[in-house]
Amino acid sequence: MGSTPSKRNRSEPFFYGYGHGWRRNVSNGTYVCVPGVYEHRGPVQTQYTESEGHRFRERDHDIGGPFFSKRCFTRVEGGMNSITEVSGSDRFHYDGWLMPTNVANLSYPSSAESSDNSLNAYGATAIARCSPTNPVANLSVFLGETLRDGLPSIPGIKAWEKRARLAAEAGGEFLNVVFGWEPLVADVKSTAKAIRHAKTVMKQFERDAGRVVRRGYVFDTEKSSSGASLVASNVKPHWGLVYPGASSCNLSYLFNTGNVYVTTSVVKRRWFKGAFTYHIPGGFTTNGAMDHAITEGQRVFGLTLTPEVLWNLAPWSWAADWVANAGDVLQNISRLAQYGQVLKYGYMMENTISTKTYSFSVTGPPDFGKTPSNVAFLSLVTETKKRVRANPFGFGITWDGLDTTQKAIAAALGLSRSRN
Repeated sequence: MGSTPSKRNRSEPFFYGYGHGWRRNVSNGTYVCVPGVYEHRGPVQTQYTESEGHRFRERDHDIGGPFFSKRCFTRVEGGMNSITEVSGSDRFHYDGWLMPTNVANLSYPSSAESSDNSLNAYGATAIARCSPTNPVANLSVFLGETLRDGLPSIPGIKAWEKRARLAAEAGGEFLNVVFGWEPLVADVKSTAKAIRHAKTVMKQFERDAGRVVRRGYVFDTEKSSSGASLVASNVKPHWGLVYPGASSCNLSYLFNTGNVYVTTSVVKRRWFKGAFTYHIPGGFTTNGAMDHAITEGQRVFGLTLTPEVLWNLAPWSWAADWVANAGDVLQNISRLAQYGQVLKYGYMMENTISTKTYSFSVTGPPDFGKTPSNVAFLSLVTETKKRVRANPFGFGITWDGLDTTQKAIAAALGLSRSRN
């Protein structure tokens, strides 16, 4: 049963209402500007999320789905101010935050999330780098090497019977010289050994089908940044406005003149999580002829081979039959190699953080006797979190694009179009 995608929006105002300021006549005590609360109201902080709801299941199953979230928020770093100064007939006072510039005039940086196609490409790379060794390909390589290098050819095996008969009829001192007794024994024993080991490998291959191996891969973090760019020069820091009328006392006397700079940065983190398994379609298991061959071959290991004993092992069809059947198995494996390893679940994830940071730098020495002001660092941040889901056969592959065999394998593993 599929889940219904949901879209959620949330917003909250950005303001710091800690500032208090006033301006009063020293001689008569009346306020030139009455005390007020000074707020820094900037661009609205927002969060947008698009995701699916999923019921919890065991960790070996796909319980997630595509996800995207974009959040715009602000960070303010610095200290508070408490400044009182007298100039002429007026006493000035400010207690609170100072910003490098009026935050109402600022905007959040653009988001920097990757496209679905780009994340699919990263996902394909992650699978190639972290997937467990493909058991299908492994078995294919093993059988190919065994048949090529470890076993005589079928005609060579069929010649064993004649060589064994001749050896049994010959005198012992001439066996090695005339009939190649030791090479014959070496051929038989190495063939039996290879067949027995191949059987073990194939049984392990069959036994491990459907087991789950979880893997993860983390890409190197990408970081980019710009140097400080001048935004405004020879200006005063911003001490906020008194709402609702957005009025403000002229408190500039309290603060030193400086320049406003902005730096930008983008940080991208990407990682993959997945669970791998493989499936053997019905009818793939080793057949009776191969089982008989291994039974016959195992007899060789318990015997001291003499010409008579070797002759009694005839007929030699068990070895030839094994080679012929192994060739059929190898052909089947080659057809299965592209489907053998699939994903129970696979996700490529990305977190991007784009930041614009404003700072204030005093352009000259502080006025004599004046309390130095503490101007905050103001950062506007746009953060995205994104997740794309893989098809059992990889990233960027749709269910409609699967062929009949792939769909059958996915069904056999309990995977479907709606895997939540």
